[in-house]
Amino acid sequence: MMMYNLGAAIASIVVTLVLAWLGLTSYLGAHPVAWPIKVALIGAPIGAIIAIAAGFVLPSKPIRTGLFSALLIAAFGVAHYGKVEFAASYAEDQLAGKFWYFGWIATCAMATSVLASLASRQNQ
Repeated sequence: MMMYNLGAAIASIVVTLVLAWLGLTSYLGAHPVAWPIKVALIGAPIGAIIAIAAGFVLPSKPIRTGLFSALLIAAFGVAHYGKVEFAASYAEDQLAGKFWYFGWIATCAMATSVLASLASRQNQ
């Protein structure tokens, strides 16, 4: 069993939080007032845990990175769909609002996982 690089996971959390603090989440479509940093504070540690767990199950770095990248695209798609539907309903579609919010948490989690996978020393 290969050990996963814990330093890469911690560094990916820091990078995700700094990018959220600098406004990247708001720029890409997260709610600009309510939760641009909150989604990163929730999602980044989850993404690091996912990356560490996947390091034990999927030792191949290219497969792991590709899987996380695909999930990142899917999570961003869910968040974008939720935002569009929530705005179109004039803030009455609660399910779309949840898609928007939890989609952004998943986006931050998967972004952290991609960064951790790319930064890991595990090259198989």
